[in-house]
Amino acid sequence: MERGQRASTKRDEIVAAALGLYRTFGVGGTTLKDVSDASRVPLGNLYYYFKTRSRLVLAVLDKCEHELQTLLKRLSVLSPAAWLAAYFEWLLADPATAARFGCPFGALALELRALSDPAAERAAEIVETYFRAVSAQISALGLAPAFADDLFTAVQGSYAVARVRGDAAFFQASIQRLRDRTLHAIGAT
Repeated sequence: MERGQRASTKRDEIVAAALGLYRTFGVGGTTLKDVSDASRVPLGNLYYYFKTRSRLVLAVLDKCEHELQTLLKRLSVLSPAAWLAAYFEWLLADPATAARFGCPFGALALELRALSDPAAERAAEIVETYFRAVSAQISALGLAPAFADDLFTAVQGSYAVARVRGDAAFFQASIQRLRDRTLHAIGAT
């Protein structure tokens, strides 16, 4: 492996460790030392890859966007009704993680906004991309934009309440009801 590949791999490991910590403890509850320990990169070396905490946060957001784009690419080959069914499958794939950490995109965006972090705008763009993807499928099915607004809000609310309660069963039941109502509304049941 060449030096550039090792640096890229180590950088990716740092970003993955930071993302895991941010989703577990929040950005405000995670220090660079925590990231250093989790990634097994000495703190001094961490600064080689990320000169500031802000740059690390932006790299984590890039990883979040990559996760979202990977999901959207996988779903892009499906008809709108099949897209929505697969979207609900994705939501339901791991209710315990959903209840523990909340939305993989929205929770981080909310925290960054609450911290008045400059990266909050970047995080909001990712959530907006997520919202637009859901809205596009609803629109393609001829449903009103308000249906997409309500669905997206209900999904985010399910994440938030499940996280506050630490209740995976609540998340699962809530999303299953949303799935059933949505698929019924589009005639896919």
